[in-house]
Amino acid sequence: MRRYHSELGLIRHRHREHLREIHGWPRRVVNCACDLQAGRFRKRKARGCGRTRCLVCHYEKVLKIPSKQERVRAQAFYDSLMDSML
Repeated sequence: MRRYHSELGLIRHRHREHLREIHGWPRRVVNCACDLQAGRFRKRKARGCGRTRCLVCHYEKVLKIPSKQERVRAQAFYDSLMDSML
C-alpha cells in the first residue's frame, strides 16, 4: 500500500489523461470499466499498447534515441572529463 500511495499523483495524472484522450472527458459522459479502475494506469501509459517493440509507443527505444536521463549522464561525464583536463 505504501507504493500505491506514493504514486497516487502519477495514477491520477495518467487516469485523467486516459479519460481525456480516449473517452473525450469532460465533454462526454464516460461509461467504461476503466472509469473505476484508476490504479491500472500506475505502471503503464494511458495510450500505450503494451508491446515493448512497438514503433508507435516506443520509437525512441527501437531507434536508439537517448532518453533525457541518458543525455544528462553523458553531459555530466563529458563535463567531468573537461574538468580533469584543466
